[in-house]
Amino acid sequence: MPYLSQILDSKVLDSADEVVGKLVDVVVIPELGEYVPLKFLVIKSKNKKRKNMEYIPYKYVENFSKIEVSLKCLSSKIVYCDEIPEHSISLRKHVLDQQIVDISGARVVRVNDLRIGDFQEKMSVLGVDVSTKGLLRRLNMEWLDIFGKMKVNLIDWRQAQAIHKGLKLDTVANNLKKLHPADLANIIEDLSMRHSSMLVESLDARSAAQVLEETDPDFQKMLIKTLGPKQASQILKQMSTEEVVDLMQMLPKFEVKKYLSELQNSKSAKIKDLFAYSANTAGGLMSLEFLTVSPDWTVSQTIKEIRRLSPQLRSIIYLYVVDNNGIFAGTVSMRGLLLANHKSKMKDLLKNVTSGSILHPHEKIGKIIEVMTKYDLYTTAVVDKKFRLLGVICIDDVMRHLFPHA
Repeated sequence: MPYLSQILDSKVLDSADEVVGKLVDVVVIPELGEYVPLKFLVIKSKNKKRKNMEYIPYKYVENFSKIEVSLKCLSSKIVYCDEIPEHSISLRKHVLDQQIVDISGARVVRVNDLRIGDFQEKMSVLGVDVSTKGLLRRLNMEWLDIFGKMKVNLIDWRQAQAIHKGLKLDTVANNLKKLHPADLANIIEDLSMRHSSMLVESLDARSAAQVLEETDPDFQKMLIKTLGPKQASQILKQMSTEEVVDLMQMLPKFEVKKYLSELQNSKSAKIKDLFAYSANTAGGLMSLEFLTVSPDWTVSQTIKEIRRLSPQLRSIIYLYVVDNNGIFAGTVSMRGLLLANHKSKMKDLLKNVTSGSILHPHEKIGKIIEVMTKYDLYTTAVVDKKFRLLGVICIDDVMRHLFPHA
């Protein structure tokens, strides 16, 4: 069975062994989950009276191998095709050297060659070669594998699909969720921006938001601009408010207005409030995603509220007890909640906090680190002058600020 690289640029001969032209590409019509038969040969015609590039239907082919490409009839008997179907793809132009995602290895790989072979009596594309050996074959440098230790790494073509004249694995959309968002973020950053945006669009909005939050800030900016306000807004709605603020702060003001206009009024208002704080202050770092409970709620009431709101929150480590005026009273850990009697009230379980362990919105990063280190805190509350709870800072927010490219 030949590889595409072994056939490209070969002479195409008719039944009288006359040279019809040179093979420059092969056209297929992709079918999801199937090996695709070769449909047309794209040749550079030897006959100067004809078009420079000709499409020969594959039905005229007698032999298609690395030894020769020959036709069943004389060139004068060939009925050339003027146009090929719109959804067809050219293997050399659209597939070779394209990037695809290898889910099993959580990495981006390049199509170095394509395996061609007989399947159900039709010459078809059977595999995608992503190996170094495939690249050497393309470059006519296989002799570098002196000891023959390099292995071919083929991906079954049935697991691949064409997308906007490119290629991706068919199982990508279903299997991406199996990867940690940080691993998927690394994959997306390795792709071209065009392929990155297509891959992000193939995810549901919540998964896309989790991945986008793990990417480099500069990459976030480029990707959001590529997607545009309308498409990006679906992802931004699922991102944490503080992450959206960080992203919006990198954009020109006139662009920010476009994105905010696509968001819900409540989220847009919160984002505008956070814009008032610098990125290296408690106000700029605090999260608005936290769960507040009344001091008079019982454990049973609180558990019901957690069940209701948990889909909207990334994680719940502490519950923040506030009165009817929003005054912060203290915290209750999830561990404390689970071990408590169901009739106990939150005010009886709360852990009182010292004023030294509370932050105010304009305090700088140095003060934040000092407080969280001194009191050994995973999270700490941010309050205003009247002790009303404004937000919560988590240790990972601090680490992400200190090491944005990690």
